[in-house]
Amino acid sequence: MKRYGWIICIIAVALASCKGNQKMAHYEDLYSNQPATIYIAPVNDRTERNPVRTFDDSVYNASLNTAAKQLYLTASAPLVRKGYYVLGPLASAQIAASEQRTLKQLRNDPIADYHSDLGIDAILFITITNWETKANRWGATIEYTLRATQTGTEVMHTVVKASKSVNLDFKGMPVIVKDDAAFIQKYHCDTETAMRSRLVEITNQYVLNDFPSGARWRGDKIERYIPTHPEYFTLNIAPDGSIAVVQGEDIEWK
Repeated sequence: MKRYGWIICIIAVALASCKGNQKMAHYEDLYSNQPATIYIAPVNDRTERNPVRTFDDSVYNASLNTAAKQLYLTASAPLVRKGYYVLGPLASAQIAASEQRTLKQLRNDPIADYHSDLGIDAILFITITNWETKANRWGATIEYTLRATQTGTEVMHTVVKASKSVNLDFKGMPVIVKDDAAFIQKYHCDTETAMRSRLVEITNQYVLNDFPSGARWRGDKIERYIPTHPEYFTLNIAPDGSIAVVQGEDIEWK
């Protein structure tokens, strides 16, 4: 057992020496509050839609709406895998329908009633601040905020500027890879909608799967020393599915 303890210490020190934030620092408030049950509020999409003058405008707006729904629907799975209790779609829809406060009020006003009346420990707010489309690249700027219900304090905040690109063939048409093609076939959607939907789904997985262990998932002893993403960063998904992360608050779109 002593030998095992020394191995754990050595690994922890090695990880601590790695560049980048460590979970115990980035999620300090989340570790302190230890929420067990999370409610995901409706996605706040603050981006503008095109005035509908042509058929393409309608297609573009529908693509953004579908991707925003995909962002919401795929946010719970990473949290469940990390051991949190996440309210299902039906219960969440009932809460959202009966809520008299706006999302802005939920973000700023006391929300202790969510804990006392519903047993919810934290509310996750997801905001889309920007959609981007450039040639063979689709992008979105997404903000994640987790707020403890009992105290009203913000226990996690992340802003990610995510983009997904594809290769183009000699005609300038996207070369669709296997995973993207499977998504298109499954949901019978166009390429643009599929790229945006895949983008937000992968972003959810990257950001939310990084959460500290929840009540139903026993994390190992070195979890707090594992490097994690910064509060502000860009996430670039290459055509082969690989992910590159760049730190920074004011990074220009490339």
